Amino acid sequence: MHGAALVMAAALSLGLTACGGGDDATATTPPTSNNTPSPTPAPAPAPAPATYSVGGTVTGLASGKSVTLLNNGGDAVTVSADGSFQFATALAQGAPYAATVGTRPSGENCTVTNGSGFVGTSNVSTIAVACAPRPLFGYAVNSNDGTISAFTLDLTTGMPTAIGASVPVGQGPLSLTIDPAGKYVYVANANDNTVTTLAIDAETGLLTVVGSATPTGIQPYSIARTPNGKFAYTANFGDNTLSAFSVDTGTGALTALAPITAGNNPYTVTLNSAGTFAYVVNADSGSATGTAMAFGINASTGALTQVGSVVATGGTPQFIAVNPAGTFAYVANSADNTLSVYSIDGTGALTASGSPVATGTNPFYIAIAPSGGFLYVANVLDNTVSVFSINPANGALTLVDTTPTGTAPVTVLVNPAGTFAYVVSAVDNSVSAYGIDSTTGKLTAVASGSAATGNIPRGMAIAAVP
Repeated sequence: MHGAALVMAAALSLGLTACGGGDDATATTPPTSNNTPSPTPAPAPAPAPATYSVGGTVTGLASGKSVTLLNNGGDAVTVSADGSFQFATALAQGAPYAATVGTRPSGENCTVTNGSGFVGTSNVSTIAVACAPRPLFGYAVNSNDGTISAFTLDLTTGMPTAIGASVPVGQGPLSLTIDPAGKYVYVANANDNTVTTLAIDAETGLLTVVGSATPTGIQPYSIARTPNGKFAYTANFGDNTLSAFSVDTGTGALTALAPITAGNNPYTVTLNSAGTFAYVVNADSGSATGTAMAFGINASTGALTQVGSVVATGGTPQFIAVNPAGTFAYVANSADNTLSVYSIDGTGALTASGSPVATGTNPFYIAIAPSGGFLYVANVLDNTVSVFSINPANGALTLVDTTPTGTAPVTVLVNPAGTFAYVVSAVDNSVSAYGIDSTTGKLTAVASGSAATGNIPRGMAIAAVP
């Protein structure tokens, strides 16, 4: 019995322990299992999509010039020398790109090729930007239909090309001038006694009339402006006056100043390159000789004050030109078929120098090369241009050549580089280009180098728009 009791007690103790019952301090909780699941790892981020640069090459950019290029209308990059360029923002595969010129270099045009597309799987480097000097713009006034015609003048070939339609101005336009900033053209309308102002589109060269016509004296045959663009003057053939105007260089508007008394039948007014003196020829129709006058220009007010004495010219002087240095002046005497030569002193006064020089028949408009070494005069009635060399010491003229032109050449001009001359033929209704030999000054007609004007063109001017 005693042994059986022990066995029962042991069994009871094991049962209580197994059931975890009782408050026995010695009882222990079985250890917790160590199989808790680990957190799921975050997926690795997807790789950023590949991006590729967009760029290309610039050629033809003049030294010291820069061009601003845009991609998709923004993302600007400024390029200051020929070579490769790259926009700052790289683009993903499939993204569009479109390169354009934001700001062109002064005096140049830049053309973009291979400029647009979609980005592939490599950098874009095929955009080509080619820069070249801008053409000059030329403008001719057409006296019989009251219009002005516009042209581009190629710097390399000299070729004139008509652009746009002729623009109506006033009646009987004979002369025009362009402000030095290349923003406005001013046309003197001889038959309605006005000046028409036109704005130049800097990109296309096309013209738009600005505001209302400005009254002048009677029969303004000629118009000139100061090199700083602040003042303009007309020679009024019909009332023996000069009209003076201040010029708003921002809007182009003219404001009349006090008129100035000239001689009889003032035909042309021109200014020296410094803008300090104005010179006028008075045709004095019906008299054996005409006259020429010099005026000082007040830099602040634009007022003219006669300097020196009135000097005699030949018969029916119609045009006067001053050399670039401002030391000599030349007058075309249409009735005498001569050119008169004058020296100019420090006061601006004219003094006859030597004997008149023979020209062709009815010499009219005079042009002097920018170098000052050659003079050209259009001979209306024998359809030629006389070419003279100029002696820099005394202004004397030596005939170099006589160049055939179209019918009734009324204007001859030389471009700013001195490489081409342009002749306006009134009967042919055309402007024609001639290459200039830099050594001799001789003219050679440019093949197929003519463009049509309006009806009976007269004056012409050349604009180098920045």
